[in-house]
Order: sequence, then C-alpha cells, then structure tokens
Amino acid sequence: MDAAALDREIEAYQSLLPSIRTAHGSVWALIVHEKLVKTFSDFSQAARYATAHHRDDQVLIRHTDERIETAPFVEISC
Repeated sequence: MDAAALDREIEAYQSLLPSIRTAHGSVWALIVHEKLVKTFSDFSQAARYATAHHRDDQVLIRHTDERIETAPFVEISC
C-alpha cells in the first residue's frame, strides 16, 4: 500500500470512527476502499476475513479503542 492510499484509508477510518463506536462499541474495524466492511471482536478474526474476502485489496484494520495499540500498517502477501 502506498503512503497516499494508507492516508486515505486512515482518514476514512477517522471519519467513520464515531459512528462505528456508536453502532458497535469497542471492536476491530475492517476498512476497505474507504468504507467499513465489518467489525470483529479480535484482530485475528479481522485478518482472516480480510485474507479470505479481500485478498487483492488494500485493507486497514484498526481498533476503535484508542488505548489499544495498532500497527500503522501491515501488509501480508500470500
């Protein structure tokens, strides 16, 4: 994922964050093409789903709780 694409995904996540928190609470959010795809209770579920359903897409997985540390970007090539 290039820096500009990562910035767009992060910006989309930040703008969606209030509505994600309201609707889903403290969860891992999967963002693809600047849209919320699905939420998960743990990171491994989100990563497995992203690999299974969005293998060819650039994705962002972030936790809605700011106290949970997340890597800024992880790319997995299969």
